[in-house]
Amino acid sequence: MFKKLFSFFWDRSLLFFLIIGALNTLVSMVGSQLLLGALGYWGSTALMFAVCSVFSFIFNRKYSFQSKAPLLQSAVRFTVVIAVCYLVSFGLSDFLVPWVVDAFAWPISTEWVTRIAMLVAQVIFTGMNYIGQRLWAFKE
Repeated sequence: MFKKLFSFFWDRSLLFFLIIGALNTLVSMVGSQLLLGALGYWGSTALMFAVCSVFSFIFNRKYSFQSKAPLLQSAVRFTVVIAVCYLVSFGLSDFLVPWVVDAFAWPISTEWVTRIAMLVAQVIFTGMNYIGQRLWAFKE
């Protein structure tokens, strides 16, 4: 069963998704970090995710998943996946990272706890996002 599950997810779509996602993540992380002081955690990450999501939709629909699903249906589903993944991953990270830092009494500044939370959230987001796009957003 594990082999079947692994082979289902490990294919061409994952490679293209990871390449597109790596570029989007780089742009999103740099932009979020630069805007953090001006817009805060939620403002900077939301703005960068909105901007990068437009490019993600276009490239993932065409290259990663080669979707022939109706454009409007794909766009709505994609938006739902992005919103859910964003809220879950960044909300969870915003709660868990400070909790872990406090639990282990690590001497890290609040600013760095926030930056680490943003990085952890990106990782969670990427996994959730691939699954959501693969199984639902771009299904025909």
